[in-house]
Amino acid sequence: MPRVPPGCRRAKSWAVCLLECRQFTAHDFARLHPGGTLGKKLYLTVGDLSRQNQRPRVGLATPLREVLLEISGKRLGATAVLDAAGQLAGIITDGDLRRMLGRRHLADLETLTAQDILTPQPATITQDDFAAEALRQMQARNITQLIVLDNGQFAGFIHLHDILREGLV
Repeated sequence: MPRVPPGCRRAKSWAVCLLECRQFTAHDFARLHPGGTLGKKLYLTVGDLSRQNQRPRVGLATPLREVLLEISGKRLGATAVLDAAGQLAGIITDGDLRRMLGRRHLADLETLTAQDILTPQPATITQDDFAAEALRQMQARNITQLIVLDNGQFAGFIHLHDILREGLV
């Protein structure tokens, strides 16, 4: 273990005393250094990141072929499924498609719609939630994207890659 000069130990002790006297917190540090990891964890919201994404969505009656095109075209690995009133009905992920292909006969695929293969009640988060909370939810559920809601309405997606790109991990 390297030897720490006595002057460094004293300087650190003074710095810690000053921080405690001023009641300097992690939030103060994050406010002064918003671009750092701590600042991003405490201030970066889902809305800050989800705006960078396209918003893949289909209707309940959308044929499987169009669902595939929407998922592939937007490159997020998922699409939201909205009902006729524009309310979130579910999600279809690339994993849902793989599982569906394993259970169905190829002849059935032409007649399938989004409603037949969607996962109801998908994991969601609001635009105002912190990106660190989105990461926590993704890790807890072992998923790579969350649907973002704004006042209960579909607003887009946040993907694990968006969070990694910001250096929150």
